Amino acid sequence: MIWVPLVAAVPLLAAGTGVIVGALLPKRASDVAGIAWAVSAVVLAAFLVVRVGGRGTVYWFGGWRPRAGSFPVGISFTVDTIGAWLALLVLVLVAAALVYSWRYLEASHHLFAVLMLLFGGAMAGFALSGDLFNMFVFFELMSVVAFALTAYNTEETSAIQGGFNFAVTNTLGGFLVVIGIALVYGRTGALNLAEIGRRLELGGRHDGLVVVAFTLLVCGFLVKSAAVPFHFWLADAHAIAPAPVCVLFSGVMVELGVYAVARIYWTAFDGVLGEFAHAIRDILLGVGVATALLGGVMCVLQRHLKRLLAYSTISHTGSFLIGVALLTPAGLAGSAVWVVAHALAKGSLFLVGGILLLRLRSIDELVLRGRGRALPIAGAAWLLAALALSSPPFLGTWQGHALVGDEAAVLGYGWVPIVLALATILSTGATLRGGARVFLGAGTAEDPLLSEEPPERPEDERELPSFALMQGVALALAVAGLAVGAFTPLGAHALEAAHHFTDRNAYAALVLDHRRLPPVPPERWVTTTSSVAWGLVTVIGSFALAAVLLLRTRLVDAALGRVVAPLKAVHSGHVGDYVAWLTAGVAVLGGLFAVTIR
Repeated sequence: MIWVPLVAAVPLLAAGTGVIVGALLPKRASDVAGIAWAVSAVVLAAFLVVRVGGRGTVYWFGGWRPRAGSFPVGISFTVDTIGAWLALLVLVLVAAALVYSWRYLEASHHLFAVLMLLFGGAMAGFALSGDLFNMFVFFELMSVVAFALTAYNTEETSAIQGGFNFAVTNTLGGFLVVIGIALVYGRTGALNLAEIGRRLELGGRHDGLVVVAFTLLVCGFLVKSAAVPFHFWLADAHAIAPAPVCVLFSGVMVELGVYAVARIYWTAFDGVLGEFAHAIRDILLGVGVATALLGGVMCVLQRHLKRLLAYSTISHTGSFLIGVALLTPAGLAGSAVWVVAHALAKGSLFLVGGILLLRLRSIDELVLRGRGRALPIAGAAWLLAALALSSPPFLGTWQGHALVGDEAAVLGYGWVPIVLALATILSTGATLRGGARVFLGAGTAEDPLLSEEPPERPEDERELPSFALMQGVALALAVAGLAVGAFTPLGAHALEAAHHFTDRNAYAALVLDHRRLPPVPPERWVTTTSSVAWGLVTVIGSFALAAVLLLRTRLVDAALGRVVAPLKAVHSGHVGDYVAWLTAGVAVLGGLFAVTIR
């Protein structure tokens, strides 16, 4: 299985090669080389998905494969179905972003491709890593590259500020993770996730050290996932990062934070903290609900389209976290399916935003009112992507939405489907409002409810990019995101993968005892009447909210303005405020875990 690490190594190698020879090649040759490397990585990831199936595999770097039952000294890539699919999704979006970027950024374009490939390789490595410290290494690598990509247009003061806010908050998140790792290592003497899980379970102690370590790791990864109250950096980063970069930020980077929370809980901490699953579930559900609803409300208040989409991502991240917080295979499977459809659809929306910025020289919804009529393909992509995010029955994000909602209801959390529907209506209704105003000229050119944002300057170009190619990529992602929900076997496949993911003993046997993952009974997901009904509610509600937002009266504006004013004030844009909220969030979550885990 020597080819397993190539999934992450190929884009990393490509980035290193691009630094050395990229400036020496003609620009078109550099573009072709970057795309070819990305496509090669996609092929390798697809091969990994097919070969792994439900069996799982482990690759030990340097040949440090331990004898069965002995202490693992080496570093491993531990590949299961969910990790393999996540790595494939990362690399597909990298390839799509590079194709879209053909003739997009003229100055030092090869460096942009280098950073994108490095970013993709780091995220793929993070998804496949079976070592806690190695996860941190990839976490830091993708963070540093993301900082650079955020401020890629360094001539803009706002770009530097947005990158700085991103860097400060995510660096603090990295500190939380590495301190948590140090505590775990001090207790277990291990860094391999499977070995950590075994040693913590054998120790049988859930004392203060274990609780603090769990809290720090969870909070550190929640910073990356932009969960409330760690979410402030995300909109600032999206507002000024190039559109292809936003595809990766929203499509996979923040989702990796949620993935990491799921991975460390089930693999390392479930054995020692499993008896407190109900308390952990309630705390994580609270964070997920707050994130989903706050993100949706803030989405409604934006006129800067990329900020609007960023808050939509925060809202969806809350929904993904709710699925993971249920701490069941069905909840995890729902989040996994939801992530795939969301990544494709949201990627399409950001690419359309990039087209608007380049072609019409603005990203402001009010300034662009009616001017998008000249871009019908981009408008169609926006509509299809927004429709996919509204969870229409049997299309788009519906399968994931239904799995999470149905599982929550079974567990006695009947209010969760209401929260998911409300969050979806808020974020999708705002997205539809923006599309209707830009591409159809609906609504007015003034909207006092929306937050004023500084204009974004489009990148300088020596020649116009190929708008036909850019619109084609955006439309392809939108159609793919919509089609995900129509592939009904995906739900059952995700359930089988989630059973393997949540089986701590089987994971440990795969890594430490060299046994294949045991087969699980074939899963069959049955569509429920309530899931179809909720899908219809979210679609109708999203379009209705968009209409209300476009046609509301001044009296409504005055009332809403007073309600949302404190919310706008909290999102100040000052990094000191962000750090204060991050500190408070860690303290509150730590206190809740300390009180409930005894």
